[in-house]
Amino acid sequence: MSTGRRVEPVPELLRGCWRRTWIEHSDGTVDDTSTVVWLQLSSRMADLRLPAGHADLADRGSLAGCSLDDLRRLAASESSSGVTVCSPVEVAAGGIRRATAEWPDDRGGVAFQPVTAYPEPGLLEWSTDGAVMIERAPSGAYVECWHRMPHTDQPLGHRVLPGAAELFIAGAAALLVRDRPVPITRRERLDRLVAEAGDDRAALEALVDCEFSLAQRDGAAYVVTASTHPWRTGEVIDVAV
Repeated sequence: MSTGRRVEPVPELLRGCWRRTWIEHSDGTVDDTSTVVWLQLSSRMADLRLPAGHADLADRGSLAGCSLDDLRRLAASESSSGVTVCSPVEVAAGGIRRATAEWPDDRGGVAFQPVTAYPEPGLLEWSTDGAVMIERAPSGAYVECWHRMPHTDQPLGHRVLPGAAELFIAGAAALLVRDRPVPITRRERLDRLVAEAGDDRAALEALVDCEFSLAQRDGAAYVVTASTHPWRTGEVIDVAV
């Protein structure tokens, strides 16, 4: 992935892999059932965002094994990769540490959704031990609570793989990212593009043929535990750095 410009490293406090435990929206609704993981390297990042029930499609085996309704369900992910730009950490009264993170859309990366649902910077605040991070939208649209996943602080690594794929590694966690073979050229949310595709199977498959797979270390192997292509769950990924 080429960003075209030098990107300053993010603070060490942000590096590693974080699992979201909940998000509260401005209307008071809370989502604590979606699978959301954010893997942050020194500047590159990737996140996996899957709605509850996504894993129910694991027995389909492939895109070809999905029904048209299954393909439409797969379009609900918000996963992405790219670059994080983060301000230096400031220490406030009481020792609270804060920073502001942004994700410029001109720095490359892969977007499952052509238009993100989270366009704002993130106002970050860490617990004393750095194991819990609160992220707030400046507008007040949401508050998210993140917990650092164990043993993901190091080593950090990134590999470019064949087939337009990348591997992001943070200790005991890794995210495999593979872009669509056929790019989406319109900046529209997938639900609209899916609706326009109707019952055109080839068009629907092309829209969701984008993979974000989370693998976690199990002994010496890294095993997929969640994916935008849920039939990948249980497969082993080569994570040699």
